[in-house]
Amino acid sequence: MIKLIATDMDGTLLTTDKRMPEDILSVVRRLKEKGAAFVIASGRQYASLRRDLMAMIGDVIFIAENGALIVENDERLFIDPLPADTLKDILIAARGLQGVHAVVCCADCALVSADAPASFIRDVRMYYQSARTVPDLIAACEGLEDVCKIAFCSMGNAATNALPPLENALGDRLAVILSGQDWVDVMKKGVHKGSAMRMLQSLRGVSPEECMAFGDYLNDYELLESVTESYAMENALPALKRIAKHIAPSNDDNGVMRVIKARFDL
Repeated sequence: MIKLIATDMDGTLLTTDKRMPEDILSVVRRLKEKGAAFVIASGRQYASLRRDLMAMIGDVIFIAENGALIVENDERLFIDPLPADTLKDILIAARGLQGVHAVVCCADCALVSADAPASFIRDVRMYYQSARTVPDLIAACEGLEDVCKIAFCSMGNAATNALPPLENALGDRLAVILSGQDWVDVMKKGVHKGSAMRMLQSLRGVSPEECMAFGDYLNDYELLESVTESYAMENALPALKRIAKHIAPSNDDNGVMRVIKARFDL
């Protein structure tokens, strides 16, 4: 019996124009009645997930910040932050990268340089509800112990402009992950959606065979590996499709809901 169902948000549960399935809340509650918990596994900040999914707070579990944070009913179940002594090195590694801007993602807030372009700051606030600007990111990170990740944006070019230099500078000590077309996340090694899912399995006494998961991008790779019933979306990257047990219809074809309804006879 499936007891945990995890899904990525962007490119997976949400349509391309960021619409949530209309029947998501009723499906989640019916799953709950059948003994299956619904998990949102996202690279987004918990505060932003909470803002956008307020109606679901009491009905879902949140894996936020690409696996560094697990929250249920507004209670922090688990956090696995970056070591405080690495934060300065991470920010220095991105200096001089043309068009690359940083977001320091703490458990309860996000920090952005006040010198960043206004358009970037505006876009960050769409994804990070608690974002605030600071005059010096490195100084602002002094003593912080709850930084889940540092995200770097390079609009449309993250794979070429940000990923290689950050991997070269940091890849021996930290995880450098392409989390979208525009974003690269730097996290503690071994921290990802899959590690969070395994922690959740342990906390709830659930085996991988009792779990299913959906994803579309490289930051969903370990999430799919952490469950037996893994689904890559039809619109997923080829690398993800190769490791998935199943292929679900695309995000624009309501693939997650269609699979769940068929599997659970909803």
